[in-house]
Amino acid sequence: MLTRIALLAILTLLSLAPAHAGEGDKGLAVDGERAKTYVAYLSTDAMQGRMTCTEGFRQAAEWVAAQFKEWGLKPAGEDGTYFQKVTIRAFDWNTGVPALKVGSREFLFDDGDFSVNPLSTPGTTRQAEIVFVGYGIAAAGKGLDEYAGVEVKGKIVLVLKGSPKDAPAPRQMFRRQAEAKEEKKGEQWKEESTDLNKIKTAHEKGAAAVLLFDPDEEPGSETRRGRSSRGSAQQPLEPERDFLCFTIGERVFRAIMKQDPQESPRGLKRRMDAVRREIKQKKTQSRKTDVKAVLKGYDVSVRYDQQHGNNVARNVLAKIEGTDPKLKSQYVMVGAHLDHVGMRGGYVYNGADDNASGSAVVLEVARVLAEGKFRPKRTLIFCCWCGEERGLIGSVHYTNHPCDGVTMDKVATYFNVDMVGMGKDLGAPGALNFPSIWEVIKRNQDPEIIEHVKPRTGGTGGSDHTGFIRRGIEAMALMSSGGVGHQDYHQPEDDTEKIEPEMLRLTGQFVLQGMLNLADETEVKLLVDRRQQIYRAVRMQVSNLNPDVSDSSWTYVEIKPKSKEALYDEIHNRARELFRRAASGTSSSGSKAGSQGPPFKKSLSRGLVGLKLIGDDIRLLKLAVDFYGIGRVDIKGDDGVCVEQGRLTDNGKETLKALGENGVVVRLVSPGEELINDMLSAASKPFIITGDYQITYTMVDRLNSRGVALGVDLDPQKIGDFIERLDKVKQQLGERKNLFAFLTATKGLEEAKRELYLGLVDRGWTHNEISGSREHRGLLGGGTLGTLAK
Repeated sequence: MLTRIALLAILTLLSLAPAHAGEGDKGLAVDGERAKTYVAYLSTDAMQGRMTCTEGFRQAAEWVAAQFKEWGLKPAGEDGTYFQKVTIRAFDWNTGVPALKVGSREFLFDDGDFSVNPLSTPGTTRQAEIVFVGYGIAAAGKGLDEYAGVEVKGKIVLVLKGSPKDAPAPRQMFRRQAEAKEEKKGEQWKEESTDLNKIKTAHEKGAAAVLLFDPDEEPGSETRRGRSSRGSAQQPLEPERDFLCFTIGERVFRAIMKQDPQESPRGLKRRMDAVRREIKQKKTQSRKTDVKAVLKGYDVSVRYDQQHGNNVARNVLAKIEGTDPKLKSQYVMVGAHLDHVGMRGGYVYNGADDNASGSAVVLEVARVLAEGKFRPKRTLIFCCWCGEERGLIGSVHYTNHPCDGVTMDKVATYFNVDMVGMGKDLGAPGALNFPSIWEVIKRNQDPEIIEHVKPRTGGTGGSDHTGFIRRGIEAMALMSSGGVGHQDYHQPEDDTEKIEPEMLRLTGQFVLQGMLNLADETEVKLLVDRRQQIYRAVRMQVSNLNPDVSDSSWTYVEIKPKSKEALYDEIHNRARELFRRAASGTSSSGSKAGSQGPPFKKSLSRGLVGLKLIGDDIRLLKLAVDFYGIGRVDIKGDDGVCVEQGRLTDNGKETLKALGENGVVVRLVSPGEELINDMLSAASKPFIITGDYQITYTMVDRLNSRGVALGVDLDPQKIGDFIERLDKVKQQLGERKNLFAFLTATKGLEEAKRELYLGLVDRGWTHNEISGSREHRGLLGGGTLGTLAK
C-alpha cells in the first residue's frame, strides 16, 4: 500500500516538473477558447480598429505588454522595457461620417459619390450656393481668369479637374488643321491646373468650400480612389478659416449641373464638352448654378507626421531567456502584427481575424510556456508588431535595428502568425526553405495537427516574415486556409464572433511544439552556413530564352505553310477573320470585343520564323512579323538566304535591316568569327549570340559598344563547365553586362540552383549581377531580352 502511495507521489511530482523538449512537452497545451478571449479584447470598438499610432493601438500595445509582465516574461524591447519605438510614415486619421446634400438630394459617403480632401478642416459644416468656375484658373496674365465677373466669397465653388488643353475635340471625321497645331503647343496652365493650386485659389478668393470633379472619369468609378494628398512637392495649404474640399463623382455633378429634366446624361456631357472647348479658347464659362448644397466634413482629423511629433509607434517584445551558456545568444522567435486599418466612414474595422487572431496565438503560446516554467536552452522572443498595415514597418524596423542585444545572424527561426482565426488548414510557406530545420520543427508534433499544416518553400510577401526571410532565416508565413476563408478581410465585419477557437488552438499548438523542439535542439545546426545565399539560390528564377527547351519564356511560333503562296493565303485569311470579328464586335475568344484594340495590333509573344521560306521577300517578312507576333529570328548556320558559307549575304543585310525596323531580335546560333564580324558591321540593332562560338579581343570593343548579348550555354548537369566558360568570356569582355545564361536543358535545374548560385558568388558575382534587379537584367534572371528590340 505504501509502495503504491509513494509511486503515485513520484508520478505527481514528475507531472509538475518543468517541461523540456522531448520530456513531457505534450503536457503544455494551448487553449483555443482562452485565445479567443484575447481576440475579443483586442477587437472591441473601443480599440478603434488599432490603427498604428492612434489611441486604440496604444491601448492594445499597453495591454499586451501587461499580459507578458503578468505571466512572468522578461522585457525584450529598448532600455529594459517591453517596447521598441518605430517611426511611421505620415498619414491622416479621420473619424466621423462626412455628408453631402445637393438641393433636396442626399449623397452617401458609403456609395463613393464623394471623398474628403485631407486639406479640409475637421468639425466643419458649410451650407451655401454653388458657383461653377470652370477649371478654377485665375491667371489673367495668361488670358484666362475664371473668377472674373463672379462672386464666390462664402459660396461653394465647383471646379473641373485637369487643364483646358484636355478639352475633347468636336466629333468629326477629320480634325481641323488648326486644332492639330494647337495640340502640339506646350501646356499653358501647367501650374494652375494642379488640384492643390485650384484649392488654394478657391480659398484665397474667399470660397467656403470647393467641389472638384474630373470630367474624364469613367462612369461608376469611386472618387475616393483619386484622393488628393498633402504630400505634394508644392507648399501645402494651411486653411486660415474653416474650409472644406470634396472630390465628387459623376452623379453629384449631374445633380448640380443638369437642371433641365429633359436633358439626358449624354446630352449633359456634350454640353459640358462644349463648355470645356470654350474655356480652351480662353472664353470663361463661370456662372451661378442656383443650386444650394450642404457639406459636412470629418468630425475629427488628425495628421500623424514628424512635424506634429506624433508618428512614433511601438513594437511589443518579450522573452523567455535561454539557460545554456553557449546557446542562449541564439533566438527562436514568433510574431504577429497587432495593428489593423482603424476606422473609415464611421465604421470600425475591428480586425479580429486580421490580426487579433495572430496576436492572440503569440500571447497564448507565451503564456503556456511561461506558466509551464519551460526553461529553454535558446532564448525565445515573442513579438507583436506595429505598422504592418502601413507597409510592414514595425517588423522591418526590428530586423534592421534589433534591440536588447539581439543580432539577426543569431536568429534561428521565426514563426509569423497572420490571419489564423478561421479555416481548416494552416499554410506554411517558407517552412521547406531549410529542410533540416523543418525536420526539427515537425518532431513530436500531434499527428492530427501536423496533418493540417501545409509546408512549402516561400519567399518575401505581404506580411511580417519578410524582413526575416530575406536574410535567409527559416521564416514561416503561417496563415489559415479552407473553410469559409478570409471573406471579411479589411472589412468592418471582421469581428470576434466569427473566430474559431479550434483554428487558434491548432495554430498555437503547432507553433508551441515547434518552438519547444528548436529551443533545445543540439544535434542539427540551426544557424546554417551561408543561409542568405542558400535562400537566394532556392528562390532564384532562371530565365529560359531557349525555345528548344520546354517552358521557354519566348513562345515558339512555327510557320507551317510550305510555300510563299500558302503563307500569303494564310495571312490574308487571318486578316479577313480579324476584320469580320471587329465588324461583329467579338474577340478571337468569342466574347464582345469592347476595347480590344485595332485588329492588326502586334502581339507581345516572342517566337521564330523560318527565313528560308520567306527568302528575299521583305514584304512577306513584315506581314509574317505582324500576324504571328514574332519577336526573334534565329539564324543557325548557312540558311541559303541570310548566310552562305559562313558569311552574311547582301540579301541577309537587307533582311537584317527589315527585322530591325520591325523590332525583331536576331539570334546567331554557333556562328563563326567572320559571321560575327559581318553582323557587327551590318546590324543596326543589338543581337544575340549563343551556342559554340569564339570571340577575339579585336571584337570586344564593338561587342560592348553595340550591346551584343552573349549567351553562355548552361547545362544543369555541368555547372562547373558553365562557370569556367562564363569566367573566360567575362575576362575577354572586361565586363559582364552583356552576358546571360542560355539554358540547354531544364532537367535537374532546381537541384543545381544552390551549386550554381554559390559557385558564382565564390567567383565574385553579386546578387544583382546573378539574379537581376528592377533596373538591370541579371545573368540568370530579371527579365527576357525583349528590350534589345527597342
